[in-house]
Amino acid sequence: MSYMTMEGQIASHLAFLKNEQLAVKKILIDEGFIRCNILGSSQERGELCYQTKKTLLRNGLVGIATWLRTKGGEIKTHKTYGLPNTQKSQDDNSMDIAAFNSKAVEKARLFWQMSQQIGEAEYLLKKGVGYYGIRFRQTNYGKIAVIPMGDVTGNLSGYQLINADGSKRFAKDVSTTGLMHMLQQPINGWSIGLAESYITAASCFEVTGMAMVTSFSSENLKPVGIELRKRFPQSTILIFGDNDRHLQENKGRDAAIAARDAINIACEVVMPDFNGYPISRELSDWNDYIRENGVRATRKVIQNTLKKIEG
Repeated sequence: MSYMTMEGQIASHLAFLKNEQLAVKKILIDEGFIRCNILGSSQERGELCYQTKKTLLRNGLVGIATWLRTKGGEIKTHKTYGLPNTQKSQDDNSMDIAAFNSKAVEKARLFWQMSQQIGEAEYLLKKGVGYYGIRFRQTNYGKIAVIPMGDVTGNLSGYQLINADGSKRFAKDVSTTGLMHMLQQPINGWSIGLAESYITAASCFEVTGMAMVTSFSSENLKPVGIELRKRFPQSTILIFGDNDRHLQENKGRDAAIAARDAINIACEVVMPDFNGYPISRELSDWNDYIRENGVRATRKVIQNTLKKIEG
């Protein structure tokens, strides 16, 4: 897949503004709202304005967004994404990205430090799971959970918010690839559980007592699993996959299998079996399975899988 260069993105945004009749010769990025004239106008005060911002995306690409207020007051937007500045060397680009990430990480760490150590999280209460190494915030949207995100050594780089309605948000401009949260510190040689979400990880921790790790997304299962294998080479890793039967492609199952294949040694996927149940998003993960089948039946399924791996 080919991506736009930085020059190509800027040219695209310049063409967008000119197409909307703005008299601009050069795009000003991250400079706030810029006033400018209509093409052919000689007024001293610009009748129109635009704002262009650049953002480092979590996948390492750079996104550019332009907002424009037209003569009639209508707001129009133009968004692109692509590679960092190709006029710089690869090392310079890496330094730019590192500096950008560093500022975002500093903000995330401050947010974490300012979050409450004691509190409640409405959605976690609804799902019936406990609080393991997390913090809390009270907002206009309710009582929310703040889940720390760090590398395999525990170095905090970001966070995930779980709102009262179950929606989730990540720290702005922080790359989440390879970041995780360990509900309990794993021990090399002891079994480790890996799950997409905090809810699933907490549910399985409470059923099994196994050290659980959340990767925060299906896409992140593989990079997190690889880091766990490097750090804990003698541990069995059990991936508690989501069974996304309600999707056209079973994203949770496919991601769990891909992670297992990448980890390779002493690793297996255990999926909640919902055969005979209606196909629903509410019947897709291990928290749903425990709710429907109980702790004892769930523990038996997991123990049988561990026996197969450990021989």
